[in-house]
Amino acid sequence: MSGAERENEFESMIPIKKRKSQMITLIMLVIGLFAPFSLEIYNYGSMSDIVFSSMLWMFRQSSYMNGYFGFSFPSLYSLSPMFLFLLLRMVPVSQIYRYYDGKTTRQRVLIAIIIGDGFFLVTGIFSLFFTIGYSGVFMMPLPFQIIFGFIVLWKYPIPEPTTPWENISESKSRLDKKPDSITEKLPNDNDKLW
Repeated sequence: MSGAERENEFESMIPIKKRKSQMITLIMLVIGLFAPFSLEIYNYGSMSDIVFSSMLWMFRQSSYMNGYFGFSFPSLYSLSPMFLFLLLRMVPVSQIYRYYDGKTTRQRVLIAIIIGDGFFLVTGIFSLFFTIGYSGVFMMPLPFQIIFGFIVLWKYPIPEPTTPWENISESKSRLDKKPDSITEKLPNDNDKLW
C-alpha cells in the first residue's frame, strides 16, 4: 500500500474518529459533572446513613424511622467553594478531546486524568485510613473519571507518529544536486553579456 493510499484511507476514517472522540468527550464531561466522587457510610449501632456525594448533587439514605431519603442539590452559594474542584474535573475532558484531535500525547492525558480526580482519590484514601479506627464512619473514594479515562485510553488508542511527515517522500533540494561539469559553468568567448 503506497503512502497516498494510506493517506486516503486515513482521511476517509476521520468522520468516524471525530464522532467517537466527541462521544468519549461528552461521556467524560457527564462523568466529571454528575458522577459521585465519594461514598460515606455512618453506622449508629443498628441504624446507618449512606451518602453518595457528587459535585452537583447528594444522595442520602437514612435507616432512621423517619429518616431522610433522596437527592438534594446544593445552593449556588455552597457551590462556590467547589468551583476549583469542578475545574479540576474538566481538565481530563479537555485533554481527552485534544488527544483524539491529535494535539497532545497519551502520557499527558494520563497525567491530566490523574490530576482531575486525584484530589478526591487522595483525600478519600487518606480519610479511609483514618476513619477505619473510628467506629461508625466509613468513607470510600469513587474515581469513576479515572477508571473511565484509563479504559478509553487503553481500548481506543490513536497511533502516534514516530517521525514527522512519515508518509511524505523526500525530494532532493537544489543544494544537494551536483553540477554536471565545471566547464559548462564557465563562460565562453562567444557569450554576450547584454
